[in-house]
Amino acid sequence: MKDEDVLFRSIQGIAYVSITPLIVLTSSLWFTSDNVAYFLAHSAQIYFSVLLFFLSGNIWSIRSSSNENLKKQLTFFSLIPFISAIFGGLLTIFINPISGILFLLSVVYVARHINFINSIISLFDSSYKELINKISIILCICLMLIFTYWINPYTYPIEIYN
Repeated sequence: MKDEDVLFRSIQGIAYVSITPLIVLTSSLWFTSDNVAYFLAHSAQIYFSVLLFFLSGNIWSIRSSSNENLKKQLTFFSLIPFISAIFGGLLTIFINPISGILFLLSVVYVARHINFINSIISLFDSSYKELINKISIILCICLMLIFTYWINPYTYPIEIYN
């Protein structure tokens, strides 16, 4: 087995293990009572924000081994997940969870259509590109499930914030 294969399998395993708690939290929203589901929905958003902070730190560490032009771009790029997580949390705290989750969902979705991000992703091998695409789709689905929970017309959990 090549060293590159071992590295990719290791990174793939870390990526899937790191998003597993988010998947469990978002899927358990639909199988628990409303009192517990409020806590789970907020926990899922907090965990998603922790993942964004982790991503920001990883991008920040990559920039140290880059050339000067790329270093400036990566500095700006590393601040996007950090600021998004903070702003999403502030929206949740000061307005309501729907606005925070909707903001985070839009950031994750729009990030895949920014040319600079796509140009960085195009530098990777095809297996890494596929992994990035799969992870971003899974994250969008998790955020959509949380958003759907908050706007559920049958249980209407957002009423506690009115």
